[in-house]
Amino acid sequence: MAKYFLLQIFPDVKHLPVWIPIIEVLVMLLIGYIGLKLVKKAARKLLIKSGLDDSVYVLMMRVISIVWWIVVVLIIISYLKVNIVPILSAMGAGGAIAAIAMRDSLSNVAGGIILLFTKPFTAGDEIELNGTVGIVDHIDLLTTRLHTYDNKVITVPNGTVTTSIVINATERELRRINVEFALSGSKNVDRARDIIFKVIESEAIFLKQPEPKIFLKSGQDYGNLLDVGVWCSTEDRFDAAEILKSSVIKEFEAEGIETAHTCVDIKLTEVKK
Repeated sequence: MAKYFLLQIFPDVKHLPVWIPIIEVLVMLLIGYIGLKLVKKAARKLLIKSGLDDSVYVLMMRVISIVWWIVVVLIIISYLKVNIVPILSAMGAGGAIAAIAMRDSLSNVAGGIILLFTKPFTAGDEIELNGTVGIVDHIDLLTTRLHTYDNKVITVPNGTVTTSIVINATERELRRINVEFALSGSKNVDRARDIIFKVIESEAIFLKQPEPKIFLKSGQDYGNLLDVGVWCSTEDRFDAAEILKSSVIKEFEAEGIETAHTCVDIKLTEVKK
């Protein structure tokens, strides 16, 4: 088609057939580019309506782009009447070699697909991975990207994520926080319990159901240890822990209840010469 129109416009140009294929390829690339924009726009609407999270959206857009351009290139090669059988054979052999050389990368791609479909976490979740805590930014084809509370960026290969134990701290709406209070001696245990329950009852940030629990433990270097478990909404967990600690310690001081600290006795012995 492009050749026909160009010959109508430039009937006397002798070397027109030499660069007609180049123009045709450029036109097809332009059509491919415009077509990709339209396809991505339609796919974007479908993905938004489906309620998929941002990580799935980013990955799907990239997959669509890659597949689209592969198809466009194959169409151009076929249009130019190039025998694509040797090309496909070479691609198959090259693909096998590349698969061996890039097995770790392919493992990461497979891991990314597994993460997106199993959804152990999504963008915005707080997770603990191999002892590192961070907020999920997005899941890409090869890596998962997190940031810490002090704004450090962590990039983890997807293959590592899928083979590790991942703790999701924010998937559920409710969380139980645990705060320990060490008491010197055993005389004030009951009073301390009453004070803690009083603080929990007086603060709206703490949930009354499930019921709060206080467990008595024996400390190694001090008298007793009260382990307080109280429920709150997940988004309030840090504030709740701080309120519980500060309020209980304030009440302990007002009631004359001493909290224990680890003490080390040092005995000095005079050495006679």
